[in-house]
Amino acid sequence: MEMWNNRKIAIGSTNPAKIQAVELAFAALSIAVEIVPVDVPSGVSPQPQTDTETLQGARNRAQAALQQGQADVGIGLEGGIQRTEWGMFLCNWACAITTSGQEGLGGGLRLPLPYDIAIELDKGRELGDVIDAWAGRHGVRKQEGTIGILTQGAVRRADMFRDALLCALAPLMHR
Repeated sequence: MEMWNNRKIAIGSTNPAKIQAVELAFAALSIAVEIVPVDVPSGVSPQPQTDTETLQGARNRAQAALQQGQADVGIGLEGGIQRTEWGMFLCNWACAITTSGQEGLGGGLRLPLPYDIAIELDKGRELGDVIDAWAGRHGVRKQEGTIGILTQGAVRRADMFRDALLCALAPLMHR
């Protein structure tokens, strides 16, 4: 773990909830790092529609953050949806890539989306816009996120991404 201390970590987002997730993950590991937010594109659709697309968005963000942030590790966090036979679910993925090319992936929590939200997503709308209207709020994606609204604040977006990132970092820390 000491090899990670004082490393420069670039996160491929300027979203406050995602930045907080990275801060929380490294704090949970008692690792002091410099976190640099980098505004990079996901390279996928604005509303990822599958696990595969969401994971690709996280990988794209991590790679771009690593390069543009001139960091030791690039982090990508991406949220999306996954349709299943049991309904539409919120999904999220994390990717961590080191300068040596090692990559760690981690998936996060899932929860079913209410039917009226899923209907709007099927019309091509983005979840961030839909949850804002549904909750009568603005900027939910930069705060507690859809998961925070649906769990009444028990699980926040930063918590969800923190856990996915901890899973992505695990294989990198034990090589």
